[in-house]
Order: sequence, then structure tokens, then C-alpha cells
Amino acid sequence: MNTNLFYGTRSSVVEVVDIEREIASWLRHYRQYVVAFRSDDYLPAVKLGLSAYLRGQSFDGCVDELEQSYLRVRGNSRLDWYEALPVARAAWTRLTEQQTGRAASAQSQYGLSTAA
Repeated sequence: MNTNLFYGTRSSVVEVVDIEREIASWLRHYRQYVVAFRSDDYLPAVKLGLSAYLRGQSFDGCVDELEQSYLRVRGNSRLDWYEALPVARAAWTRLTEQQTGRAASAQSQYGLSTAA
């Protein structure tokens, strides 16, 4: 069993996210965001975006909280908050889009419709 699975509660359905897989994806693709930085510079921002998603928070609704958290957890990251913000948002958005795609796929596969 993967011990790095995290369970979020974005709705009445519990969602499982493989954090290691998400971080591995970011490590493969991080340079497209800000070329001058190392992958270690991105990790605190990525983890904050993933955490906000798993807590079921709207990204825009928690930006101030995320900024305070980033200032506490950034460690040796060379990204300031304004450079970290789009990275955190992209991590949150990636999971949101994956969830939306899974929901649409399930609706299509099982003939479900959200139309009234």
C-alpha cells in the first residue's frame, strides 16, 4: 500500500491523491515556470497548492493564508511569494482539472448527466 496517499474532502466523496506522483510530475516539468530556479525552489509552493486543494479550499479564497504559510515553510527556496504564487496556483489547478476530467469521464462512461 502506498503510504504517501493523501485523502481530501472536496465534497461528500473522499478523494485520494498520490502526492509522490504529483511531486514527480512537477520535478519533470518545473523549468517551464521559471528557468533560473532549481526544483527544490519550487517544492514548497507546489506542496502548498496541493495542500490547499486537499483541504477543499478555493485557491483565491486562501491566498493570504497560503502566503503566510509559504513564509513559514519556504526554507531555502529562492522564490519570493510573488514567484511562488503562480506555482502554487498551477499545482492546485492541475488537481482541479484532473478531478473535473475524472468526473466527466465517469458521467460519460455510466451515462450520468448533471442536467436536470
